[in-house]
Amino acid sequence: MLEQLILYFVCKTKGYITKTQLVKFLYLADLYSVKWTENQLTELDWCYYTHGPWEQGIDEALRSMEESICLRKEGSASMVELRDQSLLDAEFNFPLGLDLMLENIRKEWAGSGKLPELLDYVYATAPMVEAKSKFESSDKVHLNLSLERDKMLEELGV
Repeated sequence: MLEQLILYFVCKTKGYITKTQLVKFLYLADLYSVKWTENQLTELDWCYYTHGPWEQGIDEALRSMEESICLRKEGSASMVELRDQSLLDAEFNFPLGLDLMLENIRKEWAGSGKLPELLDYVYATAPMVEAKSKFESSDKVHLNLSLERDKMLEELGV
């Protein structure tokens, strides 16, 4: 599923997505899935590390997808681009609810000017708030994604 999600976000942003944005999009996809279904989409073990959510499996997946995508430096950013432009027409056939959730992430946060807002939003999620309050950014600690669901249920009075 991780590779499908990476390809989805790269295709839907027409190959104009930074690695930082991609990592945050993947985090939000897993976070929202846990929030609404109690299950992650990927098997990533998200960590608080160097100020944000991170998981080394993303780098491994990007390397394994070198036939489809590539990383290119643009200033200080690493851009994730398609090698094969025909992939822009790829059909992902996700269930409707998942497709709507992923499309919402893309529409809300894609674009170079939205990165500061995206980072602020991600850092304000319950797992990140807890981690930042207890640990240093140089620590590498597990993020408890279910905290976002707990926060929602509390707000709903359930």
